[in-house]
Amino acid sequence: MSTSPDDLILSQCIFSTHKDATLEIPFGELDDSENISRYALAISYNKDELKPFSCRGDRHYYELLVTDTQPEKQSSLDANLETVVEFDRRSLIEAGIPGLAFPYLTLTEYAPLVPDLLDAWQDELGQEYVIINQRNNWQSLDQYLGENEPKTSHIFNYFQKMARLWKDLSKLKCAQTLLEIKNIGIGDTENLEIKKLYFDDLDNLPHLRQLVETWIMVLEEHDRTEASKPIKTLMEQIEEGKIDNIKNLCDAVDVVYQQAQLDDLLESGEEQEFFIPPDDELDELADQFDFDESDDQEATVINKGEDIDEQPTVVLPMTLLSLTECGMTDIGMKRSHNEDCFAVETKINKRETPQGVLCSGRGFFLVCDGMGGHAGGEVASALAVKTLYQYFNDHWTEELPDEETIQEGILEANRAIYDANIEKGNLGAGRMGTTVVMTLVQDNQVAIAHVGDSRIYRVTRKWGLEQLTIDHSVAQAEIRNGIEPEQAFARPDAYQLTQALGPRKREFVHPEVNFFEVKEDTLFLMCSDGLSDNDLLENNWQSVLLPLLSSKANLQEGASHLLELANQINGHDNITCVLARIKVQPNLEQKNPLLS
Repeated sequence: MSTSPDDLILSQCIFSTHKDATLEIPFGELDDSENISRYALAISYNKDELKPFSCRGDRHYYELLVTDTQPEKQSSLDANLETVVEFDRRSLIEAGIPGLAFPYLTLTEYAPLVPDLLDAWQDELGQEYVIINQRNNWQSLDQYLGENEPKTSHIFNYFQKMARLWKDLSKLKCAQTLLEIKNIGIGDTENLEIKKLYFDDLDNLPHLRQLVETWIMVLEEHDRTEASKPIKTLMEQIEEGKIDNIKNLCDAVDVVYQQAQLDDLLESGEEQEFFIPPDDELDELADQFDFDESDDQEATVINKGEDIDEQPTVVLPMTLLSLTECGMTDIGMKRSHNEDCFAVETKINKRETPQGVLCSGRGFFLVCDGMGGHAGGEVASALAVKTLYQYFNDHWTEELPDEETIQEGILEANRAIYDANIEKGNLGAGRMGTTVVMTLVQDNQVAIAHVGDSRIYRVTRKWGLEQLTIDHSVAQAEIRNGIEPEQAFARPDAYQLTQALGPRKREFVHPEVNFFEVKEDTLFLMCSDGLSDNDLLENNWQSVLLPLLSSKANLQEGASHLLELANQINGHDNITCVLARIKVQPNLEQKNPLLS
């Protein structure tokens, strides 16, 4: 074999057999023969001593430690998933994917809490196999509490995650997973992780109270008496019927967790320091935000009468005054070709009224950052732009599209790229893909959507720079799971994408969509990571973005300045930015009862 044993990655193989079948270990050892199958045993097993770790009905489930001797080869799972039309158990089985794989596929959104499914197949005897990742530097929760002194809030955060996972595990009849103490542990990032799924006994399904009992047992075993008190209170509420479903338990655990965070903060005795700038610095800050423009409609609050304490303050509804945009892209300093692509289109209508000029408008703004090599990235990003432009040209009528319509448009772009990958025979990591960030503007109503690590920012005079999207990356997934940012970004795979358009089918793509009403002059910036890397915008927004809120500022010049700055500070990647400036004014046409 061309692969050295030292280079092989350990994985867990879970396989099931009929309870009355003669147990045969389905793999040979690494040095058995030259005709060894793809997966080889990492250690020797005596089949007479191998015991099932779980049972369901007439199936017994076993665990083996294996190595993948052909990691560069497409897995049976990926090959079969390409033929799946509908993501349900029946369709998966018809495509040759065993039912054993279904719960792992269903729980991919919980990664890294739930192990990744690497491969799955079924043999001619009906035995089912799944290959999942092996946990590294992993300690069971029991062992971790015995050797460490984590804060109480950290422990309750683990319980919080278990409670949230319980709901989906119960639906999949795998709730027993969370009742096996040796199966729940802490990984090398101090994040909660499970080793494998256990399958429920269908004649004796786990009860919610058993989950809480498990928590109490773990805490008391390690003399965490104070921590166990609020958990015992939860048990009492279960027994009294006050907590009778998983939603109630999740809500209750959230409260316990928040209280523990507060207690930890008070116990630490850390003082919070607040800095008040000297008067001369305050004056300088005020000067920075002093914009004297006749066309900038900043006053949005009207007060009728001289006695401010007695008269109501009326906030007028706002309407669009102007919509200005531009887009630019640059190859950067080190790349041989540009894999970024963008689209910008606005439609403006103005009309004269006794109150002045009123404006209505629509804007479509899009940035895609492709990946895939050999021109694959630029093909993917261009295909995404083309598909999305055509989709919203057909599906955007008089009002801003709703969340479902926007998500479906992005999934349609994913389908187009995925189909192109299949047609070209692209496999695994060789598949082309792209990120996407999109802003849709209808008058002063805005929708944003994204997949991947391209970003959307918003700049206003009141709130400054705000990042509106959260990267779909490993580090951000860790942070959402409660890991401190310093630890999350220390991972070697911290910036690896967890989502992109094109490499996988629609079931694995989850576009995030949000809606905003623009109530003050606002600058939206959509960009690829060639511009946002190294906190470029966070460190320079006051000088390069804030001035662009002015109607007198030229967005084209501003975008050009951004690209120059990105080449100086970053320059390692393609750079793309799209700017959209929305200026608003009070809607004096709309009647307000407080003004009559």
